[in-house]
Amino acid sequence: GKSGATQDTFYRPTDVAFLPNGDFFVTDGYGNSRVVKFSRDGKYLMEWGKRGTGPGEFDLPHAIVIDSRQNLYVSDRENQRIEVFDANGKFLQEWPGTGRYSAISITKDQKIWTGSVLRNLDGSVIGRLPEGAGAHGGIGVHPSGDVYLAQLNGTVQKFTKQ
Repeated sequence: GKSGATQDTFYRPTDVAFLPNGDFFVTDGYGNSRVVKFSRDGKYLMEWGKRGTGPGEFDLPHAIVIDSRQNLYVSDRENQRIEVFDANGKFLQEWPGTGRYSAISITKDQKIWTGSVLRNLDGSVIGRLPEGAGAHGGIGVHPSGDVYLAQLNGTVQKFTKQ
């Protein structure tokens, strides 16, 4: 019931992602600009980030996914990029110019949807949904490959894998 930027408080967190061992990360983007890591039983482990444009800095970290190598992909929405970290918060790379994505999702074959754009784990573009597709509220990928995009206007778009 109390917002903040301590080990016990957030200021409008935006997403959660889990490691295979149950440890998890929370992006705390509105008001704060950080990623916080917890053990599987909820014990605070570490955090990183501050407001800015440099490596490991954020201007609204909004979404987070983890690949099979346990690398984290954080949508730094207002800086229009994806930042990549290892599970200990070490900065690995950034994908600049990706747009202001509020939602990202990783597929079972280790591709990442950044809004309506499909990318390899190096950030290279390998596919796009039709013009006008985009997600603010969320994105989900069915095991079949179908993509669902949630919109702020209350609709959900479904794109069937062909």
